[in-house]
Amino acid sequence: MILIVDDYLFLAGGLIAAAWGIAHLIPTRAILKMFGDISEENRRVLTMSWIAEGVFLIFIGAIVCLTVAIAGTENDATRAVTWSAAVAMFTFVIVNLFSGFKTSIIPIKACVFVDGIAGLLFLIGSIINS
Repeated sequence: MILIVDDYLFLAGGLIAAAWGIAHLIPTRAILKMFGDISEENRRVLTMSWIAEGVFLIFIGAIVCLTVAIAGTENDATRAVTWSAAVAMFTFVIVNLFSGFKTSIIPIKACVFVDGIAGLLFLIGSIINS
């Protein structure tokens, strides 16, 4: 039986992930300023990691949305993509729990929750779709 609820869960999770990725890219300079006076090398590493996370989030969201839109949800390829996306988002949650969540910067703490919500949508959709 084909259910449409998993489509909506995947698309919602994909849009949240992509939007959060864009939200990483736009305020990069403002986020860097929140860290105060740090060395130029640390600034470059922080910029690189912040931008890389944003691009990766956009990719995860886009690949899920495109796969669901093009191939639908009732096939093994989409199942592999959505389960992988859930794992990737929960990996971000774990990394952010041990690093970013310990900072005093609110947008970085929010990563745990936003990434977790997207991952949870992918996971629930994947369970329904299995």
